[in-house]
Amino acid sequence: MNFISSVISRLISGSASIAGILVLMLVVHVTLDVIMRFVFQTPLNSTILYVSAFYMVGIAFLPLAAVEQNDGHIAVELLVEKFPQKLQNFIAGLALLLTFIVTATVALRTGDEALAKYIGGSYSIEAGGKIITWPTYLSLPIGFGLMSIVAGWKFICMVMGRPHGLNALKIEDPYLSAGDSQ
Repeated sequence: MNFISSVISRLISGSASIAGILVLMLVVHVTLDVIMRFVFQTPLNSTILYVSAFYMVGIAFLPLAAVEQNDGHIAVELLVEKFPQKLQNFIAGLALLLTFIVTATVALRTGDEALAKYIGGSYSIEAGGKIITWPTYLSLPIGFGLMSIVAGWKFICMVMGRPHGLNALKIEDPYLSAGDSQ
């Protein structure tokens, strides 16, 4: 089980790292565009396409698994926290199972779309040039696919009564850590 957890953790770290690199690329690209536009009166071509299609899509969808691993998605626990622990565990398991089913379905559907765009050689014409856009469609199936793997693994571990062992991107927030006295 540790091997599976370690492989999943590496995949999560890899996809989140790519998203982080995309953030840096977006900042550099937009900064260069602004400098070129206002200092040299020659803006970079296709900045809006690169930002909206390449950078932002990857930034939004590649880290989905990291958020799921850390239980970081939005949750409203108005009533559930008052239920008996067994019922809370059942509801948590049901939520993981539903998350697995939905995200796996979305991953398969967006994967079909990405494959169709690849086969069709999807591109966009910007500033008189042809820019290949089919790779941008891969972020969704990768992000949702990894999220479904994480949810499925957490569900399996919950049913077996074992910790999931996922440890990618464990960053302590010094402002939220217990034991601080200020």
